[in-house]
Amino acid sequence: MYVHILACVDGSYDSEVAAKYAFALADAAGARVSVLTVRGAPLHGPEASLARLARIAERQGVDAAFVEEVGERTEVVLSAARRLGADAIVVSSGGKVKRFGRFSNNLATKLVMQADVTVFVVKSVRATTAGGHSRILSPIQDVSLYREERTEVMALLYAMYRHPLSIMRCKKIAKDTILSDEETYAAHKAMQAYLSPLRDGLYAREVPHFAYTRICHSIREEILRFVEQNNFDLLFLRIAPDRFSSFVRKDFAIEVMKSSECNVILWKPKGA
Repeated sequence: MYVHILACVDGSYDSEVAAKYAFALADAAGARVSVLTVRGAPLHGPEASLARLARIAERQGVDAAFVEEVGERTEVVLSAARRLGADAIVVSSGGKVKRFGRFSNNLATKLVMQADVTVFVVKSVRATTAGGHSRILSPIQDVSLYREERTEVMALLYAMYRHPLSIMRCKKIAKDTILSDEETYAAHKAMQAYLSPLRDGLYAREVPHFAYTRICHSIREEILRFVEQNNFDLLFLRIAPDRFSSFVRKDFAIEVMKSSECNVILWKPKGA
């Protein structure tokens, strides 16, 4: 699906981990990787980080090229993606997400808002080489939007980790609402039916998976509770760029990501 992946590295631990995810994704997709470092940006010992990534790429057999450019980071990344023909960009969420639970107007934010290719934003809470995940959860808010690319990406996640994926659909009800047994059964049945098109696509690609449905008062709290109770170590969430920087219309993927105690991949589909 992806032919050329652009990984953004600035020498920080978080960007190095994001690049490792890019390597794993490229290996599963049979894609090339360009590791881009932008000079003129705040860097934290990039040479050592790049040397480690070069060794990892060689050891894993990943076709990786290392590129250095000068300029304003967002402009350089977007320009490099166009020039190199990259069809996906992988970037770290940034340290402020982990430390303070909020996004700043950083590179990840700008790429999600401006890039016309797929963007993966990686939040690395737990130390990882991107190869150790065994329990992966993907909450589904809208099954119809970008379903084909979502299915392909989830197939790549399975190829990366070789563990069944879990998908989850939640129905939010008011706190003072009490459903009868019949209403509860109907709600779960409707949610399972809603997930059917995605499940059909996963079955067609031979991706083993489980589907969970939940009735709750808060979707964010239910997902976080479900992650903790079942020891999920990776969340895969689709992000809506038009809500990324809004204080009024909060995107649930961002809210979940900020509070999650496991690693997270935010996915902005191509053209979104």
